[in-house]
Amino acid sequence: MSKILITGMSASHSSEKANLRSLSFAGVMKLVLEQQGHEVIQENPEVSWNTKDLEQYDSVLVGISPLTSLSANHVYGALSVVDVLLESPKLHLFIDAPEPAKITASLRAMVKTPDNLTKPFYSYRKGFSSATQPNMLENLLDVIDHLLNKQWPTTLYPALPWTDEIKHVADCLPESAGNSLVGINLDSYLISTQDMIEVERRDKWVVENYSTKWVKSTTSTLTHPTVPMKWNKAWTDEQVSTQISSGLGALIPPYSSSTWWSYRYIQCMNNLTPIATDWKESQLIGSSWTHLASSIESMSQEERIRLAKDQRDSYIINIPTRRDAAINLSQALDLFTRKEQN
Repeated sequence: MSKILITGMSASHSSEKANLRSLSFAGVMKLVLEQQGHEVIQENPEVSWNTKDLEQYDSVLVGISPLTSLSANHVYGALSVVDVLLESPKLHLFIDAPEPAKITASLRAMVKTPDNLTKPFYSYRKGFSSATQPNMLENLLDVIDHLLNKQWPTTLYPALPWTDEIKHVADCLPESAGNSLVGINLDSYLISTQDMIEVERRDKWVVENYSTKWVKSTTSTLTHPTVPMKWNKAWTDEQVSTQISSGLGALIPPYSSSTWWSYRYIQCMNNLTPIATDWKESQLIGSSWTHLASSIESMSQEERIRLAKDQRDSYIINIPTRRDAAINLSQALDLFTRKEQN
């Protein structure tokens, strides 16, 4: 079996503790790889890591965020890891941000104004002092230029079952990333087919993200009130699940022009809470995914439960089995090839 490092620019990429509270794509990959028998280390990147530090790993996954994001606290360490392994076949990237165009915009912003990478506003970021040193800063800017203008290593992103998002993601990222993208769906490891004990449902909608135009437009058609799935950042997945289980339905909006994978889809299906999302995309996996929020609201609770079961069943049919999902991930990371070479 292989030894794998998962790290990246944000806590969702590199913090095992953060993923225990709120599962991200990185956390799901760690779960699947460990169930395959691999040793997986998930930790924050360090600007001090060199080739010797990283040679112990058979594969290294580095999460990429918009460099200007307030959550990209480990951007210097992550860029440094990419710099060290840029010519190595063991390097792989992954993205989990729902608006990948922001990654491209941030890369361009740094190339246009290099001083912005280490401006005082970012002094809270880990490795800031090291990043301001001329040699280190030059290396980090070279990596940014590479990501903007040269071919990326294999880059994974979480895929939904109802659309091939590669073109959409490729259009949002630098042109040099287009041929490196691999969509991975690992949801068969997360979805439960065992029905939950039904709890008291209230006449309320649970909403993943209020800031989208889709949510604002959709809620204007509804009679019942809405509440956020997550009242604050400190809420754990367990608390979110409790909130979802008490709602009559869930609103999971598209971002910009497309839907994006979210663990909230899985939590809703596991709690048999029907989902309203962008039906123009989700309809591709079945009629149960075509319902507008207003039509779900007009149903009886028994009808909503049946709809939620149908949505879950349609979703499961249209995603890879556990075995196939594991194979897809292993192939994307070249783990079979490395095992044969060893």
